[in-house]
Amino acid sequence: MKGCRKNDIRRIVLGGLLAMVVIVLAFAGRTVLFKNNLPAALTQAVALAPPDAGQLQPQPGFTSASGLSMNLNHSQAAAKTTAKTAFRAEAGVKNGAAVSKAPVKPPLPAQTRQKTVYLTFDDGPSKITPKVLNILRQQGVKATFFVLGEQAEQRPELINAIWEQGHAIGNHTYNHNYHDLYSGFTEFWSQIKQTEEIVRNITGVRPQLVRAPGGTYGHFDKTYFQLLEQAGYSVMDWTVDSGDSKRKGVPAADILQESVSDLTASRVILLLHDGGGHEQSAKALPDIIKRYKAAGYAFGVLDGEVPPVQFRVSASAAGAGHAQPSKAWIAANIIPNRELFAPGKALALEIGMQEIRLLPGEYRISEGQYKVPLRAAIERLGGKVSWDVSSRKGRVVWNGRTILADAANKQLTVTDADGRQRVHSADVQIIGSSLWVSLRGLLEAVGHPPLTAAVTAEERRVTTL
Repeated sequence: MKGCRKNDIRRIVLGGLLAMVVIVLAFAGRTVLFKNNLPAALTQAVALAPPDAGQLQPQPGFTSASGLSMNLNHSQAAAKTTAKTAFRAEAGVKNGAAVSKAPVKPPLPAQTRQKTVYLTFDDGPSKITPKVLNILRQQGVKATFFVLGEQAEQRPELINAIWEQGHAIGNHTYNHNYHDLYSGFTEFWSQIKQTEEIVRNITGVRPQLVRAPGGTYGHFDKTYFQLLEQAGYSVMDWTVDSGDSKRKGVPAADILQESVSDLTASRVILLLHDGGGHEQSAKALPDIIKRYKAAGYAFGVLDGEVPPVQFRVSASAAGAGHAQPSKAWIAANIIPNRELFAPGKALALEIGMQEIRLLPGEYRISEGQYKVPLRAAIERLGGKVSWDVSSRKGRVVWNGRTILADAANKQLTVTDADGRQRVHSADVQIIGSSLWVSLRGLLEAVGHPPLTAAVTAEERRVTTL
C-alpha cells in the first residue's frame, strides 16, 4: 500500500516536470519584440513571393502539450520563404515561364540619364585664349575651339597649347569675311582648305569639324551642306547662344544668364567666343561651368562622331543664286578630299638620310603612280614652298636647288646651286588651292630617282637613291 502511494507520487511529480519542460520548450521558440529590438527589414534579391508565401502554417502532428502550435523563429521563416520562392521559380521554368536567375533591374528614370554640354569657342586664338585655357584646366573641363586661319598663323603657340591640353580644334575659315565666304561655295572651300593646312602644319592633324562664321542659317544653301558632307567634314552649329557677340561689351552676368537658360536638355552645344574683345566671356566662364556641373552635366569635346547640329536652310539663302561648282571641280576637289579622313595606309618616303610619312588622303594613286601635294612633301623634307601669283607657279627651295612647278605646262624647272638649269616633264596639277605633282617626277627632278616601291599590311614605302 505504502509502495503504491510512493509510485503514484512519483508519477505525479514526473508528469508535472514533463509538463513544465513541454511548456518551456513551447515558449522558447517565441521571439519577444520590444520597441528597441524590432527585426530589420529583409532585403531579397529574388522576385516577390505571392501573398501567402510568408504565412507560416502549423506543421501537422507537431503540437505542444498545452495544444499551442509551434512558431518558427525568424531564420526559419526566412529559410522557408526563400525555399518556397525558389520552388515557385523552378516550377515556373518547368512550365515554360521566362524566369531570370539574376535580379531584374528596373530601367533608369529619365532624369538620371547622363546629360552632356559641349563648350565651344569661336574666332580665336587671341590674347583671351590663355585665360580661357587656364580656367578650363583649373576646372578639369575640355572644350572645342573653332579657330580662324589668320589668327592661327599669328599665334601658333596657342594652337599648340589648345591641342596639347586635350581640347578639340575645329575650322572657322580663314578671315571670317561674310562677303567673301558666302559669295559662292568655292570661296568658302578655299578658306576651309587654307585654314586646314595651317592647323595641320602646327598640330599634324587636319580638323574635320567646320563651323560657319555667323552660323549656317541665312548663309548656307543646300550646296554648302551637301558638298562639305561629301568632302568628309562635319558642319556644327549650336543649340544655345551665350549672346556674348550680340554687341560690344556684353556683361558677364548677361552671358551667364543666356548660357544656362535651359539646364534640362540632354545635349547642349554652347556658343562662346575667345576672340579679341571677349574678356567678359572669360569672366563668365567659371560660373557657367559651375552651373552646368551642379545640374549634373558631363563636359564633352566635339568630333566627327558626334551627330551634327545644323540650322535649316533659310528662304533668303536658298534664293541667293550662288554659283554652283562644276562637275569637274567637284570631281577634282570634293570626292578625293574625303580620303583625308578615311582609314588607310601611310606612304613612307626614304630620301637619302631622311624619312617622311604622308597619311592616307595626303597622297593619291592615279594610273599606277603616286601623286603628292608639293607643299606637304617639300616642307616635311625641310624645304620651303611659295606661290608666285603673277606666273601661277610654285617655287621650291630645297637642298640648294630652286624648282619652279608649272601646272600650265606640266613641267618642273630645276636651277642648281651652280646656276645650271634643266626642265623635267611632270604631271603638275592645281587641285583646290594646292599644287600636286607626281612623286616620281619630283624625285627625278631633284636627283633622287626611286629605287624600290613596296606595300605591306601596315604601309606603302618608296626608297630612293
